[in-house]
Amino acid sequence: MDKMIKLMVFLVVAGVTLAQEYGEDELEIEHLLRQYTRTPVDDSIDVFTMKVLKAAYESREDKNVVSSPLGLMMLLSLYERAAGPAAKEELARFLGEADAKQSSEWYKDLSVTLSELEPQQLAVAHKIAVSDKYVLDEQFAAAARAYRSELDSVDFSKPMEAAALINQWAAEKTKGLIKEPVSADSLTPDIAAALFNVIYFNGHWNVPFKAEDTKEKNFYVSRGVAVKKPMMHLRHSLYFRKSKELRARVIELPYKEKGFRMVVVLPDHVDGLPSVLKKAAQKGLLSDVSRLSPTGRDVEFDMPKFEVRTKLDFKNILSKIGVSQIFEEPAPGLVKNTPVKVSKVFQEAFIKVDEKGATASAFTGMFLVPPMAPPPREPLKLMVDHPFLYAILYRDTVVFAGTYSG
Repeated sequence: MDKMIKLMVFLVVAGVTLAQEYGEDELEIEHLLRQYTRTPVDDSIDVFTMKVLKAAYESREDKNVVSSPLGLMMLLSLYERAAGPAAKEELARFLGEADAKQSSEWYKDLSVTLSELEPQQLAVAHKIAVSDKYVLDEQFAAAARAYRSELDSVDFSKPMEAAALINQWAAEKTKGLIKEPVSADSLTPDIAAALFNVIYFNGHWNVPFKAEDTKEKNFYVSRGVAVKKPMMHLRHSLYFRKSKELRARVIELPYKEKGFRMVVVLPDHVDGLPSVLKKAAQKGLLSDVSRLSPTGRDVEFDMPKFEVRTKLDFKNILSKIGVSQIFEEPAPGLVKNTPVKVSKVFQEAFIKVDEKGATASAFTGMFLVPPMAPPPREPLKLMVDHPFLYAILYRDTVVFAGTYSG
């Protein structure tokens, strides 16, 4: 290996917890009236996320997967500023704009916007750790600061101390959900720099799942094979769409936190998740999400509570979806006077969905109808009782995505 090309490590740490509380009338009205401005980069994040999720799902025996490709894309957009010409061209295509500079500016603005949200709800943070033997290029350091990145000098020749420093930062930013994403064994003295990202989300349902309504019910892991899972229950009017293209039903669960929502994509058939993933990797989810509409009647909705932790090696995944130059072409503009190339890209992500916080509240609604209104329609029944896809969005930006297969 050329001694002038030092190793660079990417780390994306993602943590997400989801709790439920009773919503308020004002929040319900605000949700119904929400207007989001969907951008071309939102579409790129959407498709990239689904491609990554499909590749991760196919590469793992455990089909319960959670990931935050958004965190990876923000790091890649920052790395693009220092990359060589072939990597720049490749990254621009995947990040969403033909003009790499325009794309990087958009991700910088997104990074700033997300970092300014209430940190108890959403925390987005970046850290650039440069070896104490090197100095960051001035232009790259300025770009990193514009992304609101923390810059630190680290002695990678002391792997125990370096790992402890990184892990302390990750644990702090994820509120203890992800404590040791980096091992001392993974750090070597020839690392020149490391880029880290953390995304932490703690959301509360706008409409409640009551803990006392959760019951053990069948979840079909495949045709004719069922296991018992604790299924949460909700009866409420929700946004819904039956997608002929995805061959799935799409339903939206809004969060109390402004702009956030979970979208659940339930395949029409028990074994339909691979097909849904294939189609989503081609077109994304936003085209269906944008066409969600109120059901006009209550929905009897059942969904499993679950907890998933996923560790992903992104090097193989990225190569499968067409991002390879970052591992082959040295970046001349990241470390001063020293070209570096990516050696490893990995992520640890966590999600927990349960009824926490839903024990002492109530939601009250009053509906007015014309005197000759027809009788209420029977509620729509939707049982999420087989493998499904889910995504958490901030406005029209996909922040987390995953699959649950029981």
